[in-house]
Amino acid sequence: MASIVVCAEAGSWQQASRFAAKALGDAELKSFAALRRRAPVQPLLVFLTSTNYQSLRSLLLTLKPASPDVVIYYANRLAPEEAAQLGKLVGETRPNHTSVVFGAKAAAASVLGHSRSSGPGNGNVSSATRTRLLREHFGLTQTELAHALGVSLRTVQNWERAGVAGGPRQLRDLEELYNVLEESIKSSDIPGWLRSESDAFAGQRPIELLKEGRARDIIVEFRRLQAGEPV
Repeated sequence: MASIVVCAEAGSWQQASRFAAKALGDAELKSFAALRRRAPVQPLLVFLTSTNYQSLRSLLLTLKPASPDVVIYYANRLAPEEAAQLGKLVGETRPNHTSVVFGAKAAAASVLGHSRSSGPGNGNVSSATRTRLLREHFGLTQTELAHALGVSLRTVQNWERAGVAGGPRQLRDLEELYNVLEESIKSSDIPGWLRSESDAFAGQRPIELLKEGRARDIIVEFRRLQAGEPV
């Protein structure tokens, strides 16, 4: 079984096939209809070229119980209002474990990252490293990360200690948030952005929302800003 599934509708099939072969190697190509019959457990990239989102809505609702990681890649140029509509659809149907990207490199990196984190070989040491690196990317202390995830400081310390596995599902929203921010902000500037007051968050600092466990709210608002909607 391939480590990644790429799905597309008939009108995008050839374009999706070329993308999969070039960027993902051993990805398995399937139709929307095939996935509705049997949802995959491995990471899934949804290849879109059309703004007719009814089929996408149906697919995301079908995938919801199976909970695979999903990357939605819109391959054509998209108007800001259409990007906002896409983000709203995802938020309404399947906000968890789903990300939206608009560039080929970002799409490949995102779905490959999900594949590595969910695939074989992710032992305890890699889980510990994953937790620590994610915390450092955001410039968080262990205490701040614990608040953000709603767990104890001791739990975070255990996750970061070699030989103690981390909590991958609890980290997914933070990983998605980092990927979303990295598309528009230099990695080194992300901690500073989080700690700066923002009109988009009613003058609050995003780090405060993050520590309240509201990473998903930051993702939704940042996508809205990326789509060109006013603050």
